[in-house]
Amino acid sequence: MSFAEVHRENYRRQAKAYGIDADFVSAMVDGFYTKVRNDPELGPIFDQVIEDQWEPHLIKMKQFWRAIALKTGEYEGRPMPAHLKLKNVTKAHFAKWLQLFDENLEEIAPSPEAKAFFNDRARNIARSLMMGMFYDPDEELGVQA
Repeated sequence: MSFAEVHRENYRRQAKAYGIDADFVSAMVDGFYTKVRNDPELGPIFDQVIEDQWEPHLIKMKQFWRAIALKTGEYEGRPMPAHLKLKNVTKAHFAKWLQLFDENLEEIAPSPEAKAFFNDRARNIARSLMMGMFYDPDEELGVQA
């Protein structure tokens, strides 16, 4: 067994110990996006982009989170280019997104470890997307453009 295979198997074993499996990931994604769609701030933003394609979006998000949590390797998307197209999204929207994500986990996570596992990864994803969408090196250096 290769190092990568051993790592993947250890990761899956840890996820299982936390109560994370494909069924939980599916319930987590469904619950979270129900919250997003019902949110007066985020709902319209998502609906404008996703329109009537919610089912394919949910399938893709379940693949994404299974790939992260269970190392399935099934997600082949590129989140950054998709998010760069969202011109009406602000930094504040990410805080709301994380709040809803946390609320959802608080309600359904099978263990505190599962909640921490997903919250940690969601925050890393938010940081990465925000860096790609909003980072301005001139602002960082205090330089006027």
